[in-house]
Amino acid sequence: MRYIGNKTRLLPFILRALKNSGIEAGSVHDAFAGTASVSRALKAKGWEVFSSDLLMSSYVFQRAYVVAECADAGLTELAAELAALSPREGFISRHFSPAGGEVSEGRMYFTAANAGKIDAARDELEAWHRAGRIGEDAYFLLLAAIIEGADRVANTAGVYASYMKKWQPNARRVFTIEIEQAIKGARPARAHLMDATEAARSIGEIDLVYIDPPYNSRQYVAYYHIPEILARGWWGEEPAIRGKVGLLAGPEGRSQWSHGRRVQKLFRGLLEASGARHALVSFNSEGHLEPEALLSLLEKASIDGKVAHFSQRYRRYRADSDREGRHYHRDIALEHLYMVRLR
Repeated sequence: MRYIGNKTRLLPFILRALKNSGIEAGSVHDAFAGTASVSRALKAKGWEVFSSDLLMSSYVFQRAYVVAECADAGLTELAAELAALSPREGFISRHFSPAGGEVSEGRMYFTAANAGKIDAARDELEAWHRAGRIGEDAYFLLLAAIIEGADRVANTAGVYASYMKKWQPNARRVFTIEIEQAIKGARPARAHLMDATEAARSIGEIDLVYIDPPYNSRQYVAYYHIPEILARGWWGEEPAIRGKVGLLAGPEGRSQWSHGRRVQKLFRGLLEASGARHALVSFNSEGHLEPEALLSLLEKASIDGKVAHFSQRYRRYRADSDREGRHYHRDIALEHLYMVRLR
């Protein structure tokens, strides 16, 4: 899935930093899991993974790509069955495609045909789960595949804060559901739908905490509100949405880490709450926090006052274009990793 801050391309850099620091596989808390790419890579390397995030969409990815141990033999056939369903009018059709008429207020996130197929697949999956036709791992693997499939045909530039005014080639493709293979881990993993600091207290003593928070002002629940709606569902009570693009109306999923003045205090609180012996911190050159401030904070948290530093250049993900108040001077960003011993 196209996701701001996704670390997939930086995984070799992260794994290399751990190796160069002499940190062997043990227990780890991925405090801001996102699409769970780091958690998944660490599980594959033999780590016992505890992951957390505020967003339900992230929790779905954690359950599918980290917690799930194996996919049912017939899961590919079930995915094909869901994808082959006839379109149905549902929440996505009514609010995020032209099929909704006045209700959708002209939103063009999905073609009417794809929106109907997404609605059909999501409705049917929920019915299967409630009827006991599928287990927990299968449910989350299929739900993650629906979210990823919807993303492939979304008429956006990569995030859902706006939609394109003309149908893009990918949006005209047929919605499909493709199952990711589950990874068999050396030890079971656990996912947490909660704040990182709260999760750290719940997890207790571990070997490593990996910290990659949203350092800038982007609220991920606003940039990815449609994947979040697909993850939460609309049974019982439909999600309340607002505004031109149909953002989720409530405060749920909004991160305090996106407020620049609070980041240092939140960082200190997370480090104090964590029972980890070591902390590995990702930081890039586009964040709220100045590198000097972060380094000072980590030096104070370190048991010996030492902070190991690694850096790598990478091509930044541009989810939007230059506009008044925001101008991008380069397409290359610098990713930093800081390793400290806390205990």
